[in-house]
Amino acid sequence: MHPAILLSRGLFSNKDDSSNSTSKNTCPVENTTGPEIVPFVGDLTYHQFSVILSGACAILSTIIVFVLIAVHAFNYSNPVQQRQIIRIVLLVPWVALFSFLIVWRDDAGDYLTESLDFGCSIALSSFLLLMCDFVLSHRGGFDDLFGQGAYSRGAFAGESPPMLKRMWYGVLQFIPTSIIIWVATAISLAVGTYCKQSNSIHFAHIWLAVISGIVTTFAIICSLRFYGANKAKLLKHRILLKLFTFKGIIGLNFLQTFILSILSGHGVLKPTKYMTYHDVNTGLPSLILACEMPIFAVLLVLAFSPLPYKNQGGAAAGPISAIVDAFNISDLLSAFVRGPMRLVREQQRQIMRQDSVRVGMTASPTPYGYEGEEDEQFLNGRRVKEPRISSSV
Repeated sequence: MHPAILLSRGLFSNKDDSSNSTSKNTCPVENTTGPEIVPFVGDLTYHQFSVILSGACAILSTIIVFVLIAVHAFNYSNPVQQRQIIRIVLLVPWVALFSFLIVWRDDAGDYLTESLDFGCSIALSSFLLLMCDFVLSHRGGFDDLFGQGAYSRGAFAGESPPMLKRMWYGVLQFIPTSIIIWVATAISLAVGTYCKQSNSIHFAHIWLAVISGIVTTFAIICSLRFYGANKAKLLKHRILLKLFTFKGIIGLNFLQTFILSILSGHGVLKPTKYMTYHDVNTGLPSLILACEMPIFAVLLVLAFSPLPYKNQGGAAAGPISAIVDAFNISDLLSAFVRGPMRLVREQQRQIMRQDSVRVGMTASPTPYGYEGEEDEQFLNGRRVKEPRISSSV
């Protein structure tokens, strides 16, 4: 169950939320009956209509995002950044697909709900690595990340600052915890210990919801703290628009679920002659989310435009390599072991190896990129020439 549902019910209430429960150890039976269902539009029931609508929105948003991915893949001039961008924009078709499945499958909706958090965890972690590379793309970015004087002490020497490590692992923990919560939810539903309709501590859902709320909030806060610590350099990359495009999905999902849970809990939303219990309590939030995905898909095109990458010379690799790189999340998973310093070192090696930045034949590589390098950039809508490292958006 989403943490917003717990909040709307009154998580710290001393009594269970069902008067039919005779024991705290017994899951109360929720009344799922309602009036006889009649057609909603023409011969279509509301459920059939919502399945068609959510499916159409999923297809539309997927087409928009796949076109964006294709343009990035065919102009794969900066693999370090663009592999993260492809992962981030894939959040929209991921959410749209699972929202459609939740609306469609009455019997599987609760099993699939936690899939949304897993998609968000990949996007959020990829965004952290993208912000790291944006910072490193500026002169002095290395010192900004690893402390003043880090570069003068030697390239990648020493340990990462404790504050950076906390922000780093605070975001990356979202991936394994979201998987664990998803698996635990599915298992508890299968064995009958989940009990969605109860807030009793004797059932799994309250614990899973609380843990989910904590780890999600912590990951978002750490991501925002990283942005705040490097705001001066990140603002040049229209980072606020990028933040809004996919974090808005997380925020809207929470807000909408919270509001709909309040309305459902107070009897404003209830089964009608058009909507079943599943349509009201599980399908409706996912339907609204699916309908919003085409809007976010368009915002992604604006926020993660491939235009700057089309003006960096030839592609460093082909489109197939771009897709393989994006789906190979070994860099995200290994980030737990490597830590910030070692992963940044590997990124810089990849930049040199794949020649993601076009430089002169006599340029000398540094941890920041290449001395004397000039690259065409799009800043605030203007094309300018200025020294860069790994090109930015």
